[in-house]
Amino acid sequence: MNNNNKDLDQHELEKIRLRKLKALMEAKKKQEVVQEKIISISEKVDFVLKLVLSPDAYSYLNNLKNKEPHIYHNVYNEIISPDVIQNIDYLLAIIRKRGGVPRKIPVDAIIYLERKVKGIKGKIQVKRGDDLMDLSSFLSKE
Repeated sequence: MNNNNKDLDQHELEKIRLRKLKALMEAKKKQEVVQEKIISISEKVDFVLKLVLSPDAYSYLNNLKNKEPHIYHNVYNEIISPDVIQNIDYLLAIIRKRGGVPRKIPVDAIIYLERKVKGIKGKIQVKRGDDLMDLSSFLSKE
């Protein structure tokens, strides 16, 4: 009888182990599916960026990604809103249907967004002789 109880306990332990193993496998599989979906969406967004940005703007954005990742992420978030990510497949379908994008975003727009994120304001400088001064200083001197 004692041996029978041991076998029953062993069987129950094995069932519990199998359930836990199955739950772990399912969790891992779900995580892999989510990871694949994220990679898929990022590839689609990158493809859209290649289509929408001019070649020099796209390369400037990639250089920014390598040199200053935190600035890149802020500029990226300005360009790609959550709505774009949610409707990426629809956006791709429209671009394919129309055969591309009529006007591409120039590098100036990317530089503007970068300067906005960095907090750099535009300055007009005037050169008078060998002196270089702001326009406001130049006008207030006169």
